[in-house]
Formats: sequence, structure tokens, C-alpha cells
Amino acid sequence: MRQLMRLHRLLSCLAAPLMIFFAISGGWQIFRLHETHKNSSYVPPPALETLSHMHRAERLAGAPGEAFRWLLLLSAAIFLTSAVIGVVMALRITKPRWMVLAWLGAGIVLPALLFVAGQK
Repeated sequence: MRQLMRLHRLLSCLAAPLMIFFAISGGWQIFRLHETHKNSSYVPPPALETLSHMHRAERLAGAPGEAFRWLLLLSAAIFLTSAVIGVVMALRITKPRWMVLAWLGAGIVLPALLFVAGQK
């Protein structure tokens, strides 16, 4: 268990800065705060526009763009691995175990229900 916790901690520290950035910038993109409204009633700050381009890595060119895309893929793999290790640790440590399963279930069902309910 100690090895698992150590691996989780190290992977989380490696992936955390990029995960935090994408969580924050994804939040403003959900509400399109990085786009100018058609009637020009809202013009985003230049920083939001610039930072939002990181979500569209396919537009990057050359070797640096390719390297950045691979870094994002590696970060996604690290995030996935760290999340799975976190769930395994929670299942091993938390008593009663049903509580972990209930939170996991809620984390799956609630977003799915809201998404389906929000479809036009």
C-alpha cells in the first residue's frame, strides 16, 4: 500500500499543474468567456483568448506542436493512472466500502443524467 500511495503522490504532483490549468480554463470555456459575442456586447480579455488555445493543440505546428501534443497525451495517461490508483486506495482504506462505491456511482450517474436532461 505504501508503494501505491507513493506512486499516486508522485504521479499526482507531475500531472497536477496541467490538470489544474485545464480545469480552470475549461471552466471559462464552458460559458464561452474566451469568445467575442456576435453583437460585440462582450469582448474577452486577451489572456483568456490566448490561454484557451492550449485546448486546441491540433492548431500548433512543427516539432514544438507535436511535442506539446505528446505531452498532453502523457499527462492524460498520468491523470488516468493516478485516478485509478486513488480509487483503489479509497476502496482499500475507506470503511465502509459502500461509501466509496456510492460516491463513485454518483460521480458517474449525476453528470450523465444532467447531460441527458440538458439535450435539446
